[in-house]
Amino acid sequence: MEALVRLFGNICRLKKGPEAVPSSINLFLILFLINFTVETLLGTTVYSFGQSVFLAFFAILSLFAFTWVWLFVFGLKNRYLQTITTLVGVSLFTNIVCFIPITILWKIGIFSDNSYAMLNLFLIVWVLSIYAHIFRSALNVSFFLGFALAITYFITFNTLAINLTGA
Repeated sequence: MEALVRLFGNICRLKKGPEAVPSSINLFLILFLINFTVETLLGTTVYSFGQSVFLAFFAILSLFAFTWVWLFVFGLKNRYLQTITTLVGVSLFTNIVCFIPITILWKIGIFSDNSYAMLNLFLIVWVLSIYAHIFRSALNVSFFLGFALAITYFITFNTLAINLTGA
């Protein structure tokens, strides 16, 4: 467990990439289930439980599809399990280390709405940088192209989520 926390921490600091993550379906499933639960709980701070479940599932499903498409386009489908495990693990890590504590502090009134929004914006840029680093490593592309892909995913997911939920 400690080794995984250290590994995902190093990935979030852009020191390691998806190639350092074990190619294990069991690890992926564990991270997926925990991350789905955490994403759902985080979502309930803003949305109804049903919307939170849908958005958590949709976020992970769209990330799966987006990653698969780009690995397929680049002829690197064999990297899929490691890449998606890395993305789910990073999402879980950043949710637990950053987004949950900040959301709790906002809910109990320590952060104002404006401060909460600014912290979330900063964290989103950081997560997009991490995703860019992961895409860069997985696809053998520049960090700039990896960042463009990360932003494309983010915009696509948010647009679809808004249109599907009306939220």
